[in-house]
Amino acid sequence: GNCKKKDAPCARVDLKFPLVKKGKTELKKSINDTLIATLIQNFVFEEMQGEPTQERLASVADTFLAEWKKSTEEDAEFATSGWEVSVEGEVGMQTEKMVSVSLSTYSYAGGAHPNSYVTIYNFSLKTGKPLKWKDLVTDMKDLKKLAEKKFKAARELPANADLGEEGFFWDEEFSLPSNFELQKDGIYFWYNSYEAAAFAAGPTEFLVTYEELGKLIRRKMIF
Repeated sequence: GNCKKKDAPCARVDLKFPLVKKGKTELKKSINDTLIATLIQNFVFEEMQGEPTQERLASVADTFLAEWKKSTEEDAEFATSGWEVSVEGEVGMQTEKMVSVSLSTYSYAGGAHPNSYVTIYNFSLKTGKPLKWKDLVTDMKDLKKLAEKKFKAARELPANADLGEEGFFWDEEFSLPSNFELQKDGIYFWYNSYEAAAFAAGPTEFLVTYEELGKLIRRKMIF
């Protein structure tokens, strides 16, 4: 389409992301495959099969653009609506033991509203695999209690508020977010839209410092 003209309908793919260039082959491949596979999933909605290569990423992006073009030719209404997948990747904290990478995504391919979400990985520089909560936490029950307190504060709710009654977690028990970032001063918790509440509520984010976490976190996995 005419992406150069303001407000003109077009389809756009804009991906900016980091990759590991140096290091042990297996470590480099593990991290890069995870990042590229995540990018591919923006275009392929079933479980991905095969190797997550940059060539395949380019191919599925081209298919996305071609589908928009075909749709505009078949239905004039599509000509007034643009499609877009934009990703901004950023490297966060890096120590001798781990590195954090976040991918901020905006996507729209028709529907009631666009989707915006963040995917965060904290890669172990020993295995090349993303660190999970279970790798870092000594007591999940106590961490949930602390995180729930911080969640309510971030949402400006009283400490005794019932999260279910306030419209969070769909009457399920409080849970830790899928995405978190290990930072210099603590752990950054990020709940994407739909993860803890309806889309209209937006994401929920807050920092829990290492001082607050105390012995709940295995710092030797980080520093």
